[in-house]
Amino acid sequence: MSIRLRGIRGDQLEGLADAILNKELNTRRYGKSREMDYVFQDDNLTTDNVDGVLERLGARTPVRINWGSDGSIEGFSGGSVLRNKFGGINLDKVPVPTGKDYTKYSPSVVDSETSELVRAQLYPELYGNATGQVAQARDMGFAHRYNDYQTYRDINKQMTVEPEVLDYLMQGGFSKGKADLPLGRSTFNKAGGIGTEARDQVLIPGTDIRFVDLPPAEQRAYLSNRGNQFLSQWLGQRGGSMGTAESVIFPPGRPSHMDHVQSLSSSIDTKGPGGWGYSDDPSNYSYLDKDYNVNTKLNYDLQTTHQLGRIADTLRQQGYGSTIPPNLTDTQLSDPNRVRLNQNDAIGELVAKTIPETADPEDLKVAIMLLKQAEEEQKRWSGKGYWETFER
Repeated sequence: MSIRLRGIRGDQLEGLADAILNKELNTRRYGKSREMDYVFQDDNLTTDNVDGVLERLGARTPVRINWGSDGSIEGFSGGSVLRNKFGGINLDKVPVPTGKDYTKYSPSVVDSETSELVRAQLYPELYGNATGQVAQARDMGFAHRYNDYQTYRDINKQMTVEPEVLDYLMQGGFSKGKADLPLGRSTFNKAGGIGTEARDQVLIPGTDIRFVDLPPAEQRAYLSNRGNQFLSQWLGQRGGSMGTAESVIFPPGRPSHMDHVQSLSSSIDTKGPGGWGYSDDPSNYSYLDKDYNVNTKLNYDLQTTHQLGRIADTLRQQGYGSTIPPNLTDTQLSDPNRVRLNQNDAIGELVAKTIPETADPEDLKVAIMLLKQAEEEQKRWSGKGYWETFER
């Protein structure tokens, strides 16, 4: 390569590397997503390293390479990170994973034959000696299986963030929309529908005061703090999807939904003292990719999500992939009259819709076998915690 590297920034070199790989491998894949360990290289996000994060995370200008007749690179242009008017980056322009970079886990598409991380999460008992990311997927699977919400959260505590960095990012280091609004002035802090009629039961954590009953000034203060907590959660996950061990970043918005680990419908806000806790407590915030988030919108607990994935994967591996029902649409998910299924009903519906009663006897045997398997698994999983029973 005959170009001079002096004065070329890191973002330009990354853009150049992506362009070379795309040409050599005849693909457009490189540069279309961002990896967690590449963007967030430290365990603490500080004022000293935040600009490097923005440079690695942000969208870049197209790269144009001048190729010599002998195949060498004589020069190039582009590859610079796109800055917003505050010197930060617009989150809506950050590359969103697609194709092979987007491994999905919802029952409609989950397939353990395409990814060892998927297999380790669905069948963690097979990965006693795993290390690294596969071990993380295994532990995620066990946390799901045993409804271990604390371990589920702990797996996703991957990075701390200085308060000064949160302030900077909320004030323009991150922006959203065509108007390049600073994150703190966007609708970012209202995620989850707080303040709407459909969510009017949401309580201020630790109190019996509804958010909708607060005076306007107190609502604004609460939302400002809420936005900081959201951003801290997303960054603490290094931008990944909380439900998986995948390493790809989903920028907050439609690619990555803010959701709650445990549902509003079973919280103190809705059920009173019999609920599990306060829905809007920061410990209940999570960011999940859109596909995985289908499960949480159905109000399934972690174990139901895990078992539905296993049953769906088994169906796919046995040749029933084409008849597994698709994800519910956004309209269906938001229907207030939608019946919310419990674990056994959800599994029964998945099996019945994949292998209907009109199927031939051999297919019906498979359906019955899976229903029995699900029942036996639930009995086993209601016993001791996995750290007591699993030899790693």
